[in-house]
Amino acid sequence: MYVPLILFYPHVNNGVEEVEKKTRLLKKTLSETLTLFYPLAGRIKTHDCIVCNDEGVEFFKAQANFSLSKILEKPNTYFLRKFLAAEPESIQARTGALLLVKVTFFQCGGMAIGISSSHKIVDASTLSASLKSWTSMAVFGSEHALVPEFNAAELLPPSDDFQPLEKIPGKCRTSSEAVKNPSKIEAVSSIIWKSVARASRSNKGFMKTYVFGQIFNIRARTSPPLSDNLAGNFIGIIPEKLDENENGDDLKVLVAKLRKGIEEVKEFYGKRGLDVEGVQAMLKCVEMIRNEEMQDNYYCSSWFVFPFYEVDFGWGKPIWVSMCGMTFKNVIFLLPTRDGNGIEAWLSLTDEDMDLVETDQELLDFACLEPSVA
Repeated sequence: MYVPLILFYPHVNNGVEEVEKKTRLLKKTLSETLTLFYPLAGRIKTHDCIVCNDEGVEFFKAQANFSLSKILEKPNTYFLRKFLAAEPESIQARTGALLLVKVTFFQCGGMAIGISSSHKIVDASTLSASLKSWTSMAVFGSEHALVPEFNAAELLPPSDDFQPLEKIPGKCRTSSEAVKNPSKIEAVSSIIWKSVARASRSNKGFMKTYVFGQIFNIRARTSPPLSDNLAGNFIGIIPEKLDENENGDDLKVLVAKLRKGIEEVKEFYGKRGLDVEGVQAMLKCVEMIRNEEMQDNYYCSSWFVFPFYEVDFGWGKPIWVSMCGMTFKNVIFLLPTRDGNGIEAWLSLTDEDMDLVETDQELLDFACLEPSVA
């Protein structure tokens, strides 16, 4: 899949000369950035091999016949796909360019930069690092650009005698211990988990097991922490299970489950760091929840720590950072609002479940649907 990210920039002078100037700057500095993040210019050879053959990335320019305000006043999640060069679900992510950029200029003078990066090689941390490097190239020049690290092979040497671990990180557990001070992400995640599980049970007419998988950045969980500049896809999953006989209406129970999973991962990677056995255990955990037929799995990724609202190419910071509507089901992304005080929850569910979630009064007590971001 392609990870979608769209950066919307407010009104500036968008005369013909200014449009061409910005386009040239973005192209030139992107090319320079790729000399540092060179795997992005390669192609996938096999499921575990990328050939750094310098085939390049794809860059597109478009002109919209409407103003940016049309998008910001009433965002349409699926219309936002028009600002991307590839559909998130496109198989091109496995066979074509690993990075595609589409720049759209609006009538009002605003602009959008849509970025599609292959999840095979890029996670949110690597995407953030590459954007930092790109903007530094554009504003300060190559001497100030962030330099990525590609030493994952040193951290994960081959292992011929791997034995499955008894303790799988993030193993599904139950807990009734209350969390006194839940984080903003824990609180929002729990409310969403409760709502989607209730919707699924109502539509299916029977009780199921519901797994809420928290996606996390492995770099920050090891001891010592790995560098934020370590390029690649270093994410893990913490699957927390809500069984048929458990009270999914009690938010304290759900928050406690999410906290327990995070603490377990901290302990696991804090003691052992990153090694082959740890990665294999995580993969086994993911495979375990995928192969269980009598449960619904939800995957939640928080981008709250990534400074996408700081991406400034020289004409100011974005007024809105967004994703787009996706056809993948049971996927949730949490993004910060521009002021950092709120959370945008991007949910991709079945139509039947979404209908119930959108009318869930308890959820609506804390949220509003597709609000204006103008």
